[in-house]
Amino acid sequence: MEKNNNVPVPRTHRVGSITAGFGMLVFGIMLLLHSLFGMMSYQLIFSLWPLLLIGLGLELLLSNFFEKRIVYDRAAVVLMMLMVFFAMGLAVVDVGLQMSAEYVMGRF
Repeated sequence: MEKNNNVPVPRTHRVGSITAGFGMLVFGIMLLLHSLFGMMSYQLIFSLWPLLLIGLGLELLLSNFFEKRIVYDRAAVVLMMLMVFFAMGLAVVDVGLQMSAEYVMGRF
């Protein structure tokens, strides 16, 4: 607890900030591993986007259970939604490129 003029001020947890930070860290590491070493495919990375929603739901439930007052971190929630739409968009582009390559090769 922080003190302000000898009056204890309770720390406020903003729901969504932990999930957004963790999601950016994990997806950033996976994209870096793909870029540098080719260890993970984009298809695998982009198919894991529901983990962001699961993490946000878990954070919300745990905060509701342990905290008396819940404050949403709107910027973090918006950032996670943008990450989800970005991942889905890249997955669509990846599938489209695969389908066009198969069409050009006559497999479609």
